[in-house]
Amino acid sequence: MFWTQTHFPAAMRSLPPSVRAKAIEIANSLQGQYVSDQREVISTSIQEARSWSRRRFMESAGTQLS
Repeated sequence: MFWTQTHFPAAMRSLPPSVRAKAIEIANSLQGQYVSDQREVISTSIQEARSWSRRRFMESAGTQLS
């Protein structure tokens, strides 16, 4: 099952839209790699999307300070 912006796991509901979009992208990619445990896919995708968001924030903050 692939997820979309309108159809995604409940665990992603509280994520900001940009982070949720990244989590959906990661989850769909993991499912494409045949990761069998759906809970693991969801958990990993949320964790990776949050990390991506933090890196993106730090990069933009660093650019503004220079």
